[in-house]
Parts: sequence; C-alpha cells; structure tokens
Amino acid sequence: MKSLLTFIIIMCLFTTLNAQNTPKHDATILLDHYQNQRYADAFSYLHGIYGDTVADTKILSALAYTAQMSGKLPQAEQYYLRMLETDSLNVPVLFNLGNINNRRGNNAKAIIYYLKILKKDSTNFNVYRQLSTLAKNVGDFGSSIYYMQQANKINPLDGDVAFDLSIFYLGLKQIDEAEKVISPALEADSTNLTLILGKAKITFQQGKTAETIALCNKLMQEGDQSGAVISMLGTSYYLEKKYQPCIDTYNKLADDVQTEASLYYTGMAYKGLKDQRKGIAYLEKAIDKAISKSVDTYYGEIGESYDRLNKTKLSLSAYQKALQYNERPVTLYALAILYDDKLKNRKMAIKYYKKYLASKPPKNHQQYMAYSTSRIEALSR
Repeated sequence: MKSLLTFIIIMCLFTTLNAQNTPKHDATILLDHYQNQRYADAFSYLHGIYGDTVADTKILSALAYTAQMSGKLPQAEQYYLRMLETDSLNVPVLFNLGNINNRRGNNAKAIIYYLKILKKDSTNFNVYRQLSTLAKNVGDFGSSIYYMQQANKINPLDGDVAFDLSIFYLGLKQIDEAEKVISPALEADSTNLTLILGKAKITFQQGKTAETIALCNKLMQEGDQSGAVISMLGTSYYLEKKYQPCIDTYNKLADDVQTEASLYYTGMAYKGLKDQRKGIAYLEKAIDKAISKSVDTYYGEIGESYDRLNKTKLSLSAYQKALQYNERPVTLYALAILYDDKLKNRKMAIKYYKKYLASKPPKNHQQYMAYSTSRIEALSR
C-alpha cells in the first residue's frame, strides 16, 4: 500500500512538472531513479534541467524532496524556504523544515517551524509529538510534558505517547494518572509489548504483585528479558514468598549485570528457603555491589588533602579507611611517609614501607621503591 501510494504521488508530480512551460524532464528516467531509490541521481537530473533560479513552487518541491531524500539537507532547506516565501503557513513545507532542522541537530529552530504549524492546525498530533521530543532535547521539560499531554488528548490510543506519559507520571509518583493514561491505549492494543511493560511498571508500583507477575511473564514469553522486567518479576516473586521462582528469575541475569537489588533479593530468597550459607554469600555480594569500586581512591584523595592542610590525624584516618576497601600501593606508601615524616613512628613507618614493597608496585614506582628500601635500612639501625 505504501509503495502504491508513493508511486501515485510521484506520477502526479511528474504530470504536474511536465505541464509547466519550462524545460521538461523525461518522466521515465526520473521514475527509474525513484523506484531504485537513487534520490541523489534524481536531484542531479532535476537540477541539471531546472537549475536554482526556477520559481515554480511545484518544481521547487521536487528539488527540495529529492535533495532531502539524498541527504542534501542544506540545499533542501533553501528550496523549502523559497517555497515558504509564497505561503508562510504551508503545513507540508513547515513540517519538512522542522524535520530537516531536527535531523541537523538544530532543535530550537525546528521548534519554531512546528509551532507555526499549530497556528494553522492546532490539533496536529504528529506536531505535538515532535515538539515534545524537541523540547526535551533543549532541556525544556515542562513544555515537553505539556506537548505530550496535548498529543495524548488528541489520540489517547497511541501507544508510544501513552507509555512515555505514563512513565512521566510514575516518576512523579502520580500512579493513578499513569494508569488513566495507559489503560485505554492497552485496551485498544492488548498485545502491545510496550504498553504491557508500562502497565507492569504501574502494577509494580501499586504493590499488585500477582498482576505484575502475570504481566512480566507475558513479556518474558515474548522475548523481553530486560533487566527491568527481570527485576520486577523477581522482586514480585519474593514478595509473594515464592522464593525458588525468585532465585530462578534473577539467575537469568548475567554476572556482570547483577545489581545490588538482584543480589539482595536472591540472598533473601535463599534465607526464605533456610539456605543460610547461600543467603550469606549473596548478601555479601550485594554489599560489594553497593560499595563503589573507587571508594578507596576517594579516601586516599581525602587523606592527601588533609596532609597538605597539616591535619595529620585526619589524614591518617582517611588513609586507613582507604585500606579497608583496597590496599593500593600508593596508599601504603602514603601511610609510610606519614608515619616517617609527620608522626616520627619508626616501627609503623617500617611496617608500611615493607607492605608497600610487598604489594608489587607498578614499574614506574622505581624511585619510590628505592626510597622505601633506603628508609627501611635507615630506620632499622
């Protein structure tokens, strides 16, 4: 159907162009370019015949279209702007200008063109959708939501808009509003997986665990094994005290995508099954996942800053906290220097110099390693 419609439009365009009192193109040649999607060739062919000085809007439209379809966006924009001079509220032209600027990343300019369309057609669903996305791109979230709400009012059955708007309401904890938006769209398209996911997110927030389980299992059966679906399903199983299904669900996640929550609920599910050892193992993993891998680095940086402020005790405390998470060579060396230079504690300085040398420092630490060895010898006399 789409191909037939395109063919009809093209043939109408050819007929119109050939009716002009201007140099004429060969419709057969142009049709061949279109049918084989050689839009760059089509543009070159038309441009070679009509040039840039043509004033007829129908010819300009053909040049603009072929330029746009072949990725020549600046040229296409100029043709459309010339058409706009004869009709400043030409909706198709404004829409194309909005689309071109959107593709070129000029969101603010695209918004201007789409807003002009609303002056002539205030119920244009597609324009509101585009404006919502563009407003979000420029950081105007208030306008983005307003445009999305307008689009939803015009067509409450559109699944994409209903899903996006319901997720926005969920973020504001306006669960009832989210449900009002998603329900009619889902009723109209009960097999729409995006809408089913949206409904699952709502029932999960409502604490309707049985309904969430049913919806998530439907999504899983259709191939959606995303982290969000697995998380809602696994947690709902746990809350229903269905511990083994909870474990089986979370085990579908690869080790590198396990989260603090997935490990926690898996651990708690094992506890529910009286398997305390596995419960402990997974809860320990949850603790590790909850702690940043860089926490020792942060404490090390704090320790260095306190040292520069001559707050030795605070510096010492920060470095020792860093060691609780990771015994990096640089931290051990910093402690050795602190005990040696600031605290004059020979015993502890030797201890940390030795620990530093035993920690297999990187090759670019040769200078520090040599200094540590010399200080151990000096302090041991």
